[in-house]
Amino acid sequence: MEKVTTQVIQLEHDMWEAALHKDAEAFSKLVLPEAVMVCGGYRCSGSEYAGFIRDFDISRYSICDMEVISASDKEVTLHYVLRVEADNAYAKDLEGLFHVVSIWKRCGDTWNLMFNMDSRIAPV
Repeated sequence: MEKVTTQVIQLEHDMWEAALHKDAEAFSKLVLPEAVMVCGGYRCSGSEYAGFIRDFDISRYSICDMEVISASDKEVTLHYVLRVEADNAYAKDLEGLFHVVSIWKRCGDTWNLMFNMDSRIAPV
């Protein structure tokens, strides 16, 4: 199982790299078109979210406290804390610290994101 979880964790990082570089094509290869994406209180599909990636103007991100909630040979659920920074003034609403949950599903020999949800961590 360790090999599977390591692979899926890398895919999660790859998804964020695609977002950072506004690479909708790379993002679309990782995220199922029908995936449920709940981000910032907004729900959309994976294909709709991929359309936003071209305008996703973050400057930096970091992931910490990665944990595998559950794992099998067909599905992996991750939780982590994400820090997002945006230099551009109009993208400041994307900035912050978030809890993120992602569920990845094996489709044949490929892993794809099928669910992603974030929740902003309120400052204390």
